[in-house]
Amino acid sequence: MIITLYVNDGLVAHNNNGAYEAFVKALATRFEQSTESKEVTWQLGVGLQRDWEAGTLKLTQEQYGKDLLKRFNMTDCNPVLTPMEVGQLLSSLDCPDTLDKANVKEYQQL
Repeated sequence: MIITLYVNDGLVAHNNNGAYEAFVKALATRFEQSTESKEVTWQLGVGLQRDWEAGTLKLTQEQYGKDLLKRFNMTDCNPVLTPMEVGQLLSSLDCPDTLDKANVKEYQQL
């Protein structure tokens, strides 16, 4: 049994229904818990897609990327292979003399 917990959000993966049921029952004596027992598709900002036939589990942060683009008003931007002009040269003169803490924080959030 593998148990993941983060604050009030948890996930249990198991291959033994009896052990799982005993664990959930013991947990319910001390904590309020959701009674949902369904296929997990979303956990802590990560999308989960299981293909039982192929035996695979795909993890994706696609929604996080979309939310990030929306947050920085970039939903209509055009994707390119290089983020700047090919052959463009940069120097220390292109850098600001002082750090603007607001800009630094915004850049770090990207």
